[in-house]
Amino acid sequence: MRVSLSGSDLTFQMVRRLSVAVVVVFVVLAYLYGSPATPAVRDASAAQCNGYAHGDYRSFRLTWHVRARPNWTCWDISRPTLAPVSLGWWTSPFT
Repeated sequence: MRVSLSGSDLTFQMVRRLSVAVVVVFVVLAYLYGSPATPAVRDASAAQCNGYAHGDYRSFRLTWHVRARPNWTCWDISRPTLAPVSLGWWTSPFT
């Protein structure tokens, strides 16, 4: 019979599997929601969409779509007949 000081039956292998699962969940959530959650990337996307719409931050709609390939979508309000433009997953805040 084994005796445990902490009262639990955690093995190193179980802790390793749990930590790998936590890292995988974090990476997936960062891929799906990291771009809109990061203020610098969100502001860079808004600036790029504003440049596309030639506006004053009131003439475009910027949305984040979560799909198999998440991306930013920019739609120019002043030209409603044109289809929305995809800005991709990442817009660089360093440009």
